[in-house]
Amino acid sequence: MRRLALSTVAILACGLGLAACGGNGAGTGTGTGGGDKGTSSQGSNDASDNRDGGKTGTPLAGTDPCSLLKPADVPELNRGSGVQPKADGRRCEGDQYAVTIAEVDADGYAVQFEGSIVKPLPDIGGYKAGKMEDPGSQYNSCAVVLAVTRNQLVTVAVGYQEDPTKSCDVARKAATAIAGGIPH
Repeated sequence: MRRLALSTVAILACGLGLAACGGNGAGTGTGTGGGDKGTSSQGSNDASDNRDGGKTGTPLAGTDPCSLLKPADVPELNRGSGVQPKADGRRCEGDQYAVTIAEVDADGYAVQFEGSIVKPLPDIGGYKAGKMEDPGSQYNSCAVVLAVTRNQLVTVAVGYQEDPTKSCDVARKAATAIAGGIPH
């Protein structure tokens, strides 16, 4: 059921822009890094004010998405379930979370940050951020998307079983951990 809830958010994210999930000219992406530190700061959602600074490229290409987030990075996800995260090349699925790296074109980027379903968040670790919620699911799934560049996005979706009302809080903590480990 948790995977179904996370899949719902992932499908929602893909439905917002086919370019973000490999349709319309985007390819697959993978990531590097992993970290446990990051900062969140208030800031404009104008790309020129963010770390991506309008940069293009795919700095996370060629890396396992499971390396971006370990359950130990976010205590709420480190419940000792014994489920090992599994990657399929562009997506890593853990027990209560999934991390996806997507290569996007200009339309995919615009949909993720200007779409009516994506709500802007203050920058996370200096990266432009937004969130998508699925409050109707059993685990109140929530996804946070980070703009690494204008061509590459990282999305972390969480369906927090212990307290579904905190899925977005846990997703933001996970996104902060991911942002802290992205190479600059």
